[in-house]
Amino acid sequence: MKYTNCLSLITGLLILIQGNVTAQSNSEVATVSEELMGVELLTYRGSVSRTWDLLHTELAVSFDWERRYLYGIATLDLKPLFYEQESLVLDAKGMDIKTLSVNGAPTDFEYDGWKIWITFNQAYSRKDTIQVSIAYTAKPYEREVGGSEAIEENRGLYFINADGSDPNKPQQIWTQGETEANSGWFPTIDIPNERSTQKMKITVQDKFKTLSNGLLTEQIKESNGKRTDIWVMDQAHPPYLFMMAVGDFSVTKDEWNGVPLAYWMENDFGEYGKDIFRNTPEMMTFFSEILGYPYPWKKYDQIVVRDYVSGAMENTSASLFYEQLNVDSRYLIDDNWDAIIAHELMHQWFGDLVTCESWSNLALNEGFASYAEYLWNQYKYGQDEADYTFLVEQEIYFIEAAETPKNLIRYYYDDQEDMFDSHSYNKGAAVLHMLRSYLGDDAFFLGLNNYLEDHAFESVEVAQLRLAFEKVTGEDLNWFFDQWFFFAGHPELEVRHKYENDTLTLTVEQTQSHDEMPIFQLPVFVDIWQGDKLASFPIVVNEAYETYQFPMDEKPDVVIFDSERQLLGIIDHPKTEQEYYTQFVKDGSLYSRIETLDSLYSFKDKKLIDQILREAIKDPFYMVRQYALEYLMDEEVKLKKYEIEIIPLLKDSSSRVRSYALAYLGIDGFEKYRSEFDKALNDSSYIVVASGISQFTANEVELPASFLVNQKDVTNLNVVIMLAEYYLYQEHKDSFDWYQNRMTGLDGNTLFYFIQAYAEKLLDAPDQYRKAAVLQFEEVARKNANYMARFSAYQALVLMSDMEGIEAKLKDIRENEKDERLIELYEGI
Repeated sequence: MKYTNCLSLITGLLILIQGNVTAQSNSEVATVSEELMGVELLTYRGSVSRTWDLLHTELAVSFDWERRYLYGIATLDLKPLFYEQESLVLDAKGMDIKTLSVNGAPTDFEYDGWKIWITFNQAYSRKDTIQVSIAYTAKPYEREVGGSEAIEENRGLYFINADGSDPNKPQQIWTQGETEANSGWFPTIDIPNERSTQKMKITVQDKFKTLSNGLLTEQIKESNGKRTDIWVMDQAHPPYLFMMAVGDFSVTKDEWNGVPLAYWMENDFGEYGKDIFRNTPEMMTFFSEILGYPYPWKKYDQIVVRDYVSGAMENTSASLFYEQLNVDSRYLIDDNWDAIIAHELMHQWFGDLVTCESWSNLALNEGFASYAEYLWNQYKYGQDEADYTFLVEQEIYFIEAAETPKNLIRYYYDDQEDMFDSHSYNKGAAVLHMLRSYLGDDAFFLGLNNYLEDHAFESVEVAQLRLAFEKVTGEDLNWFFDQWFFFAGHPELEVRHKYENDTLTLTVEQTQSHDEMPIFQLPVFVDIWQGDKLASFPIVVNEAYETYQFPMDEKPDVVIFDSERQLLGIIDHPKTEQEYYTQFVKDGSLYSRIETLDSLYSFKDKKLIDQILREAIKDPFYMVRQYALEYLMDEEVKLKKYEIEIIPLLKDSSSRVRSYALAYLGIDGFEKYRSEFDKALNDSSYIVVASGISQFTANEVELPASFLVNQKDVTNLNVVIMLAEYYLYQEHKDSFDWYQNRMTGLDGNTLFYFIQAYAEKLLDAPDQYRKAAVLQFEEVARKNANYMARFSAYQALVLMSDMEGIEAKLKDIRENEKDERLIELYEGI
């Protein structure tokens, strides 16, 4: 599962949306202690005890689009795991159970809307196999659902534009099983430490395509204009990874080492599928080789759907992605979706082939998938790209940890959905990176190979990962796993260095709360530069306060603690301005360059600032060049001083750098370089176009009419939001018409931000435009699938509450809202 939301960056625009709602848990729980002497109630969340072994699942399903029902027949083959069993409990949420039989004989059962209890008239031993057949109707829209930061809803089965009334949205059906939501559309044992083979018979109108796990083995024409597709998955996998999708998709076929691949897109984006997923075969080769374990499934499909409730999902052999991947070739000039694609692909090994036995061990799934993003960037785009994205991800973790530090492996939590956070993902990846740094690449990747080979098609806990590495290295690694997996937090270090009497003295103090966090054992390298000579010293920090001394004949130019930059921790290590400069020009790591640029704001030496900026402007990595441009704008440095260096950046290979160069030129060089801004409006890059628009707006210059006409159908977030800002300051009638007309076709994050600008435009608008906007906002607030878009529309209505009837509409929207996140947000307004 990939939950990190889309981060879109242009000059002055940073977009990051998150949400959080709890959901009902199906995990086995045990009360460890009651409130006693002020001790808080603790609930232990281990793996669910298995009494039955689910061997095979066969589903025959069809759909009622109007009612949003699924009609199904589930046939489950099971046998007792070890002990004799006289009863069976199945998960089945929000269904009508029509009939149930065991080994062909009708059997009594009890059902409470969540679970089916079956009591047999005999005991079955582990030598017996039984077959349970259930005819049922799943009603996913008639039961209460919850959600989380990672997964907006746990409905399980979703009908998109079911009645076909929205001309701007395709009709689709798709499923989302993690964590325990697939039992919302078929009866099963819905726990992560269960697995079975699978056969899916999906009956649909002949105009639709279907997708499921495994291979499509047969298509049967029915007499009523329908067709039944049969998908077979003959490799066992967990029920939460079962998937199904139905719709009118454009499918692009590909291949990797004889394994069929396919990219499923909406028809309007079908031609871009091969470009969006173009690196998939190379990724499969890369991951197969570094893991020493070839891609384990018989095919791999990747499908993009509408109104998805998360970022992406690693369904076995068929990953599903949210609609933000519906992009064209121009978008791919500015960015790519490799990170999320690599994330879900790595899950095919870590999560699907080898699965965490309980949600407490979720980091065994998500930590590896998140680390795959680093590995792919390092291999494909270089060390700087890998380090930069890792820095961003770690900062997200630090923000969360500052508020709520948690164990990485958590056997105590309120709800399993709470596990999907920046600890399981971002910290999980960072801990793996530290382990790789400590063990070395050969031992690390051989250990992963052992882990996969020994536990393929099994469920695991974190101890088995540790033992896989110990098997390779012969070293007891409890110290590493204990401090990083079973304690909250991370080291906070005060590092100081001083040179005197021919000795460099380095002190390291661990300042994190020792009541809540351990004294960490931290193997690191210290790099010491003297002229062009580099000396690197390994040390192990394992006390609250330690001192290290290094004899040397002359004062070092700079001292770099944790020179590998692998440590997940907050390091306070002050340096002089000259030391930062030396670090920037001599140490090759991106961390050192970024750290120096961040420190420029406190520099007093103008000459040194100038030297560093001139180096940064021509740095080989685009983000360093961008950081330099940001500094120039933040500090309002006059263009004339760096004009010669900036002009070449207008032709930079990075569209991001080009957009920032335009923004800097626009501050006091708009008229002088007007031709460059005119060209920017016709650039192939969306963010360069958006940057050009923003400079026309900032300098109060009208955009060419021909340009505006050409943008009327563009839905790129950056362009739309910059146009919204432009029209915000236009007073003519066309500016109001633009907002009113532009609402059509927008969705998701773009709609969220657009509505905010639209609402501001309406503050002093004529009544005719305000009345028209009320109808538009009300439609979004009541019906849009994106909960943040609904929230934005609700806020817009609040701003218009002086109009007649708005208060009644707001009250009705609140009373009919079922999403707990929105209910809480509405209460705060």
